[in-house]
Parts: sequence; structure tokens; C-alpha cells
Amino acid sequence: MDKIVIGRPKIEKHENTYRLTSTLMYDKGTTYDMWFEVEKEYKDYLCDENADAFLIALLSYVIKHELDVEIEGSISSRLYYQLTTYLIPLLCKSFNKRSIHIKCDISDYDFKPNGVGTGISCGVDSFYAVLKHKNFKDKKYNITHLTFFNAGSHGEYGGEKARTLFHKRLDYIKKFCVQNNYKLVTVDSNMNEFIKMNHLATHTFRTLSCVLALQKLFGIYYFSSMGSSFDDICITPVDSAYYDILNIECLSNQNTLFYSSGMEETRLGKVKYISEFKETYNWLNVCIAGNDEKNCGLCEKCIRTMVDLESIGKLELYKSVFDLELFYKNRVKIYGKVLKWSRTKDKKEYYKEVVDTCKKNNVKIPFQSYIISYFPTYYGFKNFIRKLVPKKIVKKIHDYRIKKGIITNDGWLN
Repeated sequence: MDKIVIGRPKIEKHENTYRLTSTLMYDKGTTYDMWFEVEKEYKDYLCDENADAFLIALLSYVIKHELDVEIEGSISSRLYYQLTTYLIPLLCKSFNKRSIHIKCDISDYDFKPNGVGTGISCGVDSFYAVLKHKNFKDKKYNITHLTFFNAGSHGEYGGEKARTLFHKRLDYIKKFCVQNNYKLVTVDSNMNEFIKMNHLATHTFRTLSCVLALQKLFGIYYFSSMGSSFDDICITPVDSAYYDILNIECLSNQNTLFYSSGMEETRLGKVKYISEFKETYNWLNVCIAGNDEKNCGLCEKCIRTMVDLESIGKLELYKSVFDLELFYKNRVKIYGKVLKWSRTKDKKEYYKEVVDTCKKNNVKIPFQSYIISYFPTYYGFKNFIRKLVPKKIVKKIHDYRIKKGIITNDGWLN
């Protein structure tokens, strides 16, 4: 298995939708029909003149498995140059993988798209990208369409459970767009079922492949930075967001120009910005624990956002989306966690700023919170016990849990 063939893209009608489809050939004759699906309104924007979308969707996969790529058709000339000259060599070298080769024709189609898009999840990052690009003096940078994709965030391995969650969340997004007069473009895809890789490690490529499937529509697309700042830039297999400043440049082509929106701001800075817009008060949704329209108030992202809002005096504005009674009831415990996280290496960047802002704005952190912040958590206690157990035994337990599907490996190199 040293090569994958991407078949010539074609557009097919599927019930009440339309699909951009390519037949993948790999592993000595095995085939898989990969597709991007849109509603009838956007079928004329699907791009079957090149295979850009399919190549980008598969990029992490072919690097991981060290597969050369043969394309029955073409990819955009600018994209080919940027991939083969910069991005692929850098990723292969950084991840200690064999250099892969792409065999294809190149094309210079100029579709002259004039749409400007960004994704909408109603979270902090997506709201920041949307609201930041509403009223530019040069109107060609103002958003014309919001997007919502089934590209791994609803289930990194895809399948019906992920698709059901995608449609459930889509109902919420549709309500928001109708009430606030935004045009919405949705893309469903079965790439997740084929790729079967860690979402954080591949989300940039999966998301932008959906945009390139519609490159006849989007001339500009703002990709929301996932909380990483310029100070955090590095090439790592754990999360593609850490090198998005490179990705958005190398994945643009002559039709669609990508920008990374939000890398210039911290998470708290984004919260401050969006809190000036009334449309966020009834629609902000950051929860990772449940699927309901209201935030659970207890998961880490809910806690982080509520503390951010309280630190700048804006929490009460969001009483329709957060259970503030629950927050105040558990405030001592919540700030105990925040203080602990502000001293934790992998969380410090998020929480130290908000603790400092609370002090600056005279938001009182309970004295009891400081005390309990030094108590060992369940995971801290577990890690302490792990240090007492021989490494061979820890590894056997870890391998057994992976085999049984109790846990999964982090990072797509595993």
C-alpha cells in the first residue's frame, strides 16, 4: 500500500442534494467513493474541474501512511506549487515521514468567485470571526455566507452517530442564521469515515477541503483560529492549529484565499470583543458536554467562558444561555479549578490571563478557592499513583485499554 489514486471528480444528484464525488483507489484495487454534499441551491458552485478538495482532505492521511498520490485530472497550479515546494516537505520532515510525491496535471481555472465565508458554531472563536468581518470599508472583505460542515468536529471517525449530531447542531445554527439574516451553506461529507484520524490533528485540512469543494463560491474564507496565538506557532502532530499560519497560506489557490482569523487576539480578548454585540447574548454556545441548546455550565469550556465573562463584568448579559444560579452556587469550586489550571503547564495560557484580569477589575476570588486549588484532583492523584507503578505495567495497562477501545491515542502519528 504505497499509492492512492484520486479519481476524476464528478457531480451527482443524490435525493434532494448534490454531491461532488471522487472514487479513491488504494490497497491493491480497493475503492471508496468520497463525497462532499450540498443543498440544491449551491450545486452550481461545486468544483469538478479539479481535485483540490479531495487532495487536501487526504493530506494528513497520505503523509501518515507515506502514500504517493496519483490524480486522474488536475489540481490548481498555485496549490500544487505551495504543497510540493513548502507544506508537504516541511510536514514530512517534521513528522519523520518519507517524502511523498504527487502525480497530476495542473490547471489555472479562474472562477472569479465573490463570496466571503467563515464557519459558525456559535462559539467564541467563530463569533469573533463573524463579528470582526461585518462592516469593513472595503466591502469585498465583508462576510456574505456562514458555513457549517460535517468535517470531524461532530465525530472524528464519522458514521451515523456523528451525522445525527451534525444535523441536531445544524438545527440550532439554522435558527441563529434565520433570526440574524445570515446566508448559510452546509456541507456534509463521508471523508471522516475513510480518514479515521484524530480530529485536532487534522481539522484544518478537513475544514478547508469543504471550502475548496465550493471554490466557485468563495473568493475569501476566514478560518477561525482555535485559541493559538503567534507565540505558540510550531509544527506538531497533536494539533494542526499550531501551524495554521502556514496552512492557510499553502492551502489557498488562485480562486480561494484563506485567512486565519483570531490569531492576533487571546481567548479573553475575543470574549471581550464579542460581548459588545447583542446577538451573542442569546446564542453563545461553547458547551462540549451536552447537545442541548443551553450550555451545561459545568464542562471546562463553559467554566472558562463564564469566568472570562465575569472577569470583565459581562456575565449577567448571558443569563439566557448559562445557568447563572448554578454558577454562583459552585463558584468556590469553579475558581478552585481555574486557579489550579492557571498553574498547570498545558492550561496556563488560558487561565493565568483571566485570573490576572479578575484581580485587575476587582472581581473577588473566594479565599476558599485558593485553598482547594492545591488539593490533588482525581487525575493528579492517578498520575501520582502511576509514578509508583513500574513503567512496564503502566504500558501494558495502557495498551490493553486502547485495544478494548476504552481510550484512543492522541495525535495522528500513533
